[in-house]
Amino acid sequence: MNSKESSALVYVIIVTYNGLKWIDQCLQSLQESDYSHRVLIVDNCSTDNTVQHVKDKYPEVTFLIQDRNLGFGKANNIGLRYALTHGGEYFL
Repeated sequence: MNSKESSALVYVIIVTYNGLKWIDQCLQSLQESDYSHRVLIVDNCSTDNTVQHVKDKYPEVTFLIQDRNLGFGKANNIGLRYALTHGGEYFL
């Protein structure tokens, strides 16, 4: 069985805060992956157009937009909680 045929649901959780200059490289590398996954971005109240850029260019990405910067750890926990309640089995 190749990785595209795997039935395990993998979530890639990305925490952003004004990450516009890096987000394309990150998401494009994930698009090139042979492994089936879902991308979840937890945005910590970015002010640099990160959210709109990703929504326009990567409509398949799920967003959890925060109304303030919660920090990396708390934002990751929010993403993990979402992924767990939506059937995620593995998390990156």
